[in-house]
Amino acid sequence: MKAIQIKVAGGDPVVAEIPVPTEVAADQVRVHVQASALSNLAKRVATGAHYSADDVYPKTVGLDGVGTLDDGTYVYFDHPLDGALAEEVIVPIDHVMEIPTRLDPVTAAALPNPGMSSYAALIYRAQLRPGETVLINGATGVAGQLAVKMAYALGAKKVIATGRRAEALNATGADVTIASNQLDLTNPESRAAYGASLATVAGKVDVVLDYLYGPSAEVLLTTLAQTTAGSHPVRYVEVGAMAGATLTLPASLLRSSKLSLMGSGLQAVDAADLQDAVANTYQLAGQYGWQVPTRAFSFDEIATAWTAPNNPRAVITF
Repeated sequence: MKAIQIKVAGGDPVVAEIPVPTEVAADQVRVHVQASALSNLAKRVATGAHYSADDVYPKTVGLDGVGTLDDGTYVYFDHPLDGALAEEVIVPIDHVMEIPTRLDPVTAAALPNPGMSSYAALIYRAQLRPGETVLINGATGVAGQLAVKMAYALGAKKVIATGRRAEALNATGADVTIASNQLDLTNPESRAAYGASLATVAGKVDVVLDYLYGPSAEVLLTTLAQTTAGSHPVRYVEVGAMAGATLTLPASLLRSSKLSLMGSGLQAVDAADLQDAVANTYQLAGQYGWQVPTRAFSFDEIATAWTAPNNPRAVITF
């Protein structure tokens, strides 16, 4: 059968022929895959660039997907024994959940990763309380845009959206948007200008979901610490690193503020809670009619899909 594999760490994906899985244990099921999303996480794990990746190659690409069981039940799955992008995969039975048939496979495959990222961060890490104010740093991408909706659905009274593109931020529906536009946040004057804009709202922020990290996070953390000056706690959850993998944070900022820094990811949140986050993402998407922008690619278009922008979300279909 066909699968999409990476042969060596850091390599490019190729279509390969692999054996059809024949053994299915009592605690496993076979899934006939219909679609799998190429999230940044899936690509980084496949190439060995993510902290959770192993060094076993060749590796079948993909962390999750949607398909049908042998009896036709329509399901979402994760944790396949090999990667998700194969015509058939074997999955532990407790990593399969039935999903509504009204969801087309492309939408159903694209929702879990961005929805899970914000649900898990808000509920299991930040422990969001009704009526709080949430700031989404990096709200222009698929995950960040959905995070704005998720924050409202989970009880936030006010949502602030920040990021580079004003037009995309305005489309999120957030109460307040602050765009860095063309500012170079490695430049002191630009950092000061952006920090001044953030300072107008930072004093009321309770929770931050950061999809960017890097220079953007440096300015935001500095502004939060200086603006709150110990007046109230801020729970800062690092979710993604689209703007940089490292930052410089003076120790004095932590000692002079009530900032709580934490991350949310595959090893920061229990596997059972991540599954719960996916289930609740599907439930809330149905309740509120959420959609995420997608672009479907056929199996043989993997080279194009691999380098496609992350927004809309690339989804491989069978």
